Amino acid sequence: MNIIYSAGISLFAGLLSLAFAVSNTETSSPYINQTYIDTTIQRAFFAIASATDIAGMGPKMEQALSTAKQTVIRLKNIARNNPNAKYILWKTGELESQIYLEESGLLLEKQNKTQKEANALVQAFNSELGKRRPAFAALDKIFLQISDLGAPVAHEMGQSLDSRKRGIGREALSFLENALHDQEFDGARLELVYLKENAGQLNIPLSQISMLEAKVFAKTTIDNERAFIASCVKKVETDLALWRLADARAGLAAIQDGLDGLKGKVLSKDWDKYFFKHKRLCDALTFKEDSLVKVNLMILSTEGVIAANAFLDTVVKKRDIASDKIGTIDLAILTQAMAARKYRDTTVAKQLASMPSAVLQDSSTLVADLVVAAKKKAQAKADSGKGDHLTQAEEVRRRNMRLLAEGNKSRFDQIKTDNEERAKKEMVEIYTLLEKKDTQKASQMYLDRQAFLCRYIPQAAFYALDSTVNARVMQAGKKKK
Repeated sequence: MNIIYSAGISLFAGLLSLAFAVSNTETSSPYINQTYIDTTIQRAFFAIASATDIAGMGPKMEQALSTAKQTVIRLKNIARNNPNAKYILWKTGELESQIYLEESGLLLEKQNKTQKEANALVQAFNSELGKRRPAFAALDKIFLQISDLGAPVAHEMGQSLDSRKRGIGREALSFLENALHDQEFDGARLELVYLKENAGQLNIPLSQISMLEAKVFAKTTIDNERAFIASCVKKVETDLALWRLADARAGLAAIQDGLDGLKGKVLSKDWDKYFFKHKRLCDALTFKEDSLVKVNLMILSTEGVIAANAFLDTVVKKRDIASDKIGTIDLAILTQAMAARKYRDTTVAKQLASMPSAVLQDSSTLVADLVVAAKKKAQAKADSGKGDHLTQAEEVRRRNMRLLAEGNKSRFDQIKTDNEERAKKEMVEIYTLLEKKDTQKASQMYLDRQAFLCRYIPQAAFYALDSTVNARVMQAGKKKK
């Protein structure tokens, strides 16, 4: 009868998981003494208390609670038909109450953390949204982050964002047209740069942006371009000195736009002077951003993950450095956090695997199960390592093939990007010629580059260009008659 009972318990525990397994020694015993029960329960309480004492250790608490739940299940299995069942169930009841309390606290802590993150995102969102010309790429990113948090305010934020996009789109287009009419070319150029950078978020077609750019180029003179670049350079220098990095980045984009407008219109040595001034300012911005990154990474290496994350939130992000550099810091922090966790896990596994066999006779089957699992894991890793050596040459070949394919794709993508940029510039040049009433030259350029333009600009933009050129040619033909 005892043999059948023991086999039934072992089968049931095996279906639950290896961690919940109950040894034959425990299940065959007709009586489990109170000392063993108290020790097992106290071990779970101690693990929970230890996790509570460590700041910022949510995952540690979750692990401790998971282990405590396993202890409850294991003891309840032992309690079945056991003479000491009432005592076992009483003690497991105490542990379950503590688990409930800690889980409630953990849930509240997570909710508070989520609310804190949501409040910070809402503040950043409102600050950016309230600007005269918001950066909609940044707003879209914040909106996605707060949507992922499941914050109730996300729906309202989405509506505000959509409304602001519609309003800004109409306002910026109108402002640009009026600035051109009033010959306020600096204002028109700045508005054009903004529209180009936010065209995707504002749903402005490329053909419309290109026509606006052509209008600006057609009405501005070389002296206008020089004055515009000089004004932007002065503002960027001021922004860099005051660490207004986002404003400096926008100013550099405006200078680049001015350089595009000047290219081919002035002597090479004059254009080079502006080009290298722009490059020096770009380098200055990069230096300031990289210095913040270096400081953050130094804090990470010397003070740890928590201090580095705090510096990232309170200093680096408030300086508005480029998102790719923030991503570098985020990745470094995450990598170190994961490496530390992996190191702790590996150390524990090695310690368990190296325990002497005598430990297996310990009254706690939890420890015994962990030792067995660690030994199996270590053996499996050793076995898998034998096969790795045999296929090393094949792995090298596959890696080289993969790197070759990635290199080819990277070169293809770069060529495609360069051609798309060239096609956009040629499209703007054609529109500029049309704005200057040079229909014949515009038509000839379009016919010469038609196949190239058709391939590398969006279909809608190409159709708009084609219809515009044809309409102007027909209009010019009627005038001649």
